[in-house]
Amino acid sequence: MRLLELIDEHRSLRAVAGVLKLTQPAVSQMVKDLEHAFGVTLVDRSARGVTLTAAGELALQRACSGLAAFDHLAEELEADRSPVVSIGTNPAVMFQLLPSAIRRLDAQKSRLRFKIRAGMVNDMLAELWAGNLDCYVGRVDWDRLPPSMLDVLRHDPLTETELVLACSLTHPLAARTDVSVRDLLDWPWALPPEGSNNRIAFETAFRNHGFAGPVPVVEMASDPNALMLLARQVHYLICVPRLALDSQVADGALCTLDLPDLRLPPIQIGFVALAHNEDMAALQTLRRALAEVAQ
Repeated sequence: MRLLELIDEHRSLRAVAGVLKLTQPAVSQMVKDLEHAFGVTLVDRSARGVTLTAAGELALQRACSGLAAFDHLAEELEADRSPVVSIGTNPAVMFQLLPSAIRRLDAQKSRLRFKIRAGMVNDMLAELWAGNLDCYVGRVDWDRLPPSMLDVLRHDPLTETELVLACSLTHPLAARTDVSVRDLLDWPWALPPEGSNNRIAFETAFRNHGFAGPVPVVEMASDPNALMLLARQVHYLICVPRLALDSQVADGALCTLDLPDLRLPPIQIGFVALAHNEDMAALQTLRRALAEVAQ
């Protein structure tokens, strides 16, 4: 696995030999042995150097998660500590679901430790694919994933939440029950960044009514906390998951806008792991806790 990584990085067997402190013929023989073991050509050789074939690139992709797993294992064995579960998630999931599951595990004295990273969906799935995360808890847009990733992911649905339009209780629209989709274009908005999943769903809902959608005054690549604070303090309209709006951060100072005609799709939240890791005891323990909390 390390050999494939070095070939992809250096594109020269001589350079790879230097890194491994071996002779070039020895490295060349290692490549031949590897190709013989797999039964396919993994490396293209030319006068300009060496590159991975399509099969070699696929092998490297699968190897990356294995290398990362070995690194994590070595750290844990050396430190002689309880297992660490590296979790990727979306900011909205940090409001209720994931903290509740960790609290449950703490009460059960599971002895698990956690490293948590929150970010955009595709970024977190890329980190999972590379082996830098043990699992991912959040939304998955399956139609936006490359086919090579679909076969190696295992997904357990947990719950769903909805996207809602919200404003502060003191906003002029808060008390109105006759707000139209057209009315929303006349007010300032704070929205997630263009191209994000929530922004795409938001703009699609407006296009279904024949409008391009409002141009935000503030565009923020952050968690829903920041959007809710802007709604409270500057009276912007916002679009956030209901999970966030129901949290303590909102503090009852925000309300949803009553627009039954404007349909926003629900957000499906699930637990995702690589197929070859799904039987890890620590991941099974976390998955059970998440499922219990979701129910």
